[in-house]
Amino acid sequence: MQISINPGSGPVNEATEQQATTNMNQFIADLAERGHTATYERTEATDYGDGRYAFTVTTPTITYEVQMVGLPLDQVRWLGPDQDIWQFPRLYVDGGSWIWYFALNQFTDDHPGNQPNGTVKGGEPYVFHAGTAAS
Repeated sequence: MQISINPGSGPVNEATEQQATTNMNQFIADLAERGHTATYERTEATDYGDGRYAFTVTTPTITYEVQMVGLPLDQVRWLGPDQDIWQFPRLYVDGGSWIWYFALNQFTDDHPGNQPNGTVKGGEPYVFHAGTAAS
């Protein structure tokens, strides 16, 4: 039996910088879909070196470093309970570990970390759905 305290936070095999850049383009598009203007630049000097590549993401009010995973987008971009969250690697936003959907939330004033009692915008609790962990 293997227990993972923070699933998806370990090294990412077979990741590429090119794919991480493609993923960043989608990340910026997802921020735009939420009403946020953002740009990014590649910052190689701060790469984690574990299949995650560093980018500096800037909005009019926030600048964060994002360590983007370099796997195909469908293996990285978790957006909701119809996907098995346990199968997705974590991104790092200014050192904090987040699944894609929650990494996007770090760029807003109303992300779950700013809501009372671990709720999401509107006050309703976010419910994770159990999935089968990878072996």
